[in-house]
Amino acid sequence: MVQLLQNIKKVEYIETHYMKDLVLLSNREVSLQYWRNFTELCLDGLGSVEVSQNVENGSRLTTVKLTVHTRSEIFADSYRLCWRVTTVEGKQYLIGINEQPYPVTTVNDNFPEKPTERSGKTVTVLWRTCLELLEIKE
Repeated sequence: MVQLLQNIKKVEYIETHYMKDLVLLSNREVSLQYWRNFTELCLDGLGSVEVSQNVENGSRLTTVKLTVHTRSEIFADSYRLCWRVTTVEGKQYLIGINEQPYPVTTVNDNFPEKPTERSGKTVTVLWRTCLELLEIKE
């Protein structure tokens, strides 16, 4: 089963150690309990989230993949990051929590050959977990 969340209008990130007081309401819902200082990533267009599930060694694993384009600098290599995404409908989701396995973030520079192609950076966040994509509830 593959679920695609398109129209991600806002993407923010925070280091995982700032997420220690979050409350898992279920394997698909989370409450952040109080305000946190997320850093917003300036997007170039809309992003997308792909969610797929499979069974490995008798356990159901969920793979969450966030893909966005930006022209901002982002230094994700040396930090463990959680990601908060907001859809155009206003729903918010959390990718990653303060425990392992942490999301893996890669940043690729795009140097197009044609002036009409998109330049900047492609940020890909991959999270493999026994949880599902976590909808943020207040």
